[in-house]
Amino acid sequence: MPSALEKNRAGMAQLQKMGRLFYLLVLCAILVAGCTQAKSQDVGTPVVLPAGQDALPANRNNPPPLGPSLGTNTANQPQRIVLPSIRVDADVEKVGWQSVTLANGQTASQWEVADFAAGWHKNSALPGQSGNVVLSGHNNIQGAVFRKLYQLQPGDIAKIWAGGKEFDYRVEEVMILEDTGAPLEQRRENARWIQPFDDERLTLVSCWPETSNTHRVVVIAKPVKSHE
Repeated sequence: MPSALEKNRAGMAQLQKMGRLFYLLVLCAILVAGCTQAKSQDVGTPVVLPAGQDALPANRNNPPPLGPSLGTNTANQPQRIVLPSIRVDADVEKVGWQSVTLANGQTASQWEVADFAAGWHKNSALPGQSGNVVLSGHNNIQGAVFRKLYQLQPGDIAKIWAGGKEFDYRVEEVMILEDTGAPLEQRRENARWIQPFDDERLTLVSCWPETSNTHRVVVIAKPVKSHE
């Protein structure tokens, strides 16, 4: 029959074994959490247009990294937009995208939308360069700087200030596109307007109507040549 000392030693050995097992379980949990976090952060550019009330505000204190088309040259990024025909005069801030967890647990990317300002998409072109300069803004919350964007007409002028210079664009097309609740294929097609283009253009995006965000307003404008 085991002595009291032997029983004590056996008990200590059992406790040590349980302690090692607990340590291994905690270590595995930390590693899994770390892998999950790294995966959620590795999210590419959103494949749909910026949203309305479900969009993320721009994080001014911790801005996202520069977009692939910019490198380190952001001296000429837009700083102000004026749309005289609809009485818009607003600051412009750089915005990007963040990873979000959907209701089904999957991770997706979502555009930020600037509050009380227009947002220049950090992976879009710079004024004066070939490519698509993309600005988005709220229509019914947080300043609603693009509330009347749908009222722009072909021929109206959009003025952008960047790097101490003024860049003028003339509106060519105004589109209202069904987006919220539409099939993903249609939303991807809508989003092609904020993708890169070879020509020089300005694209403005907001939600519609003024009391909701079921649709998106997309305005295409082209540069006004100096001799015009």
